[in-house]
Amino acid sequence: MAIVIENGTNVPGANSYASEAALAAYASARGVSIAGNVAEILIKAMDALEYRNFIGSKANFDQPLQWPRLGVQIDGYTIASNTIPADLISSQVELALAIDGGTNPLANQPRETISEKIAGVIEVEYSTSARSTTYLAAAEAKLSRLVRHGVRIVRV
Repeated sequence: MAIVIENGTNVPGANSYASEAALAAYASARGVSIAGNVAEILIKAMDALEYRNFIGSKANFDQPLQWPRLGVQIDGYTIASNTIPADLISSQVELALAIDGGTNPLANQPRETISEKIAGVIEVEYSTSARSTTYLAAAEAKLSRLVRHGVRIVRV
C-alpha cells in the first residue's frame, strides 16, 4: 500500500501523517534500524492513532483522518486548522518504531496475571495496578497535549 500524507489540506485517501522519509530520518537519528516494511508499520501506527479522543473537532466531516482539526489550542496558542502538529507526526513515528520492534499497541490485552508458578521453582506475581501491555511512553508523551484527558467542567 502506498503512503498518502495528510498535510493539513484534507488530502483525499490520506492514510498517514508521517512520510517514509520522516520515519527513516527519525530512526537514523536515534541509531535505530528498521527491519519491517516501512509503509506497513506506518499504516499500523496510524490505526493506533486514529482511535484517540483528540481535542477540537475534525475540520471537514468527510476527511479520511482525525486531523486536521478545528478549535485546537496548545499551551494557549490556537493551532491553525490546516496544521498537522509535529508532536502528532513524531508520535506516529514512535508507534511505528515500537511496532517494528514487536510491540502491537492494538493487540488484544490478556487478563492481568496475579501469580504464576512454573515447575514449582519460578514464581511471578504482578502488582494489582500493573499494566497488562507495554506502555509506549515516548509516543504517549508526544500525544499528551493533543488528546482529551478526563472530563472538563465549564461553569457558566
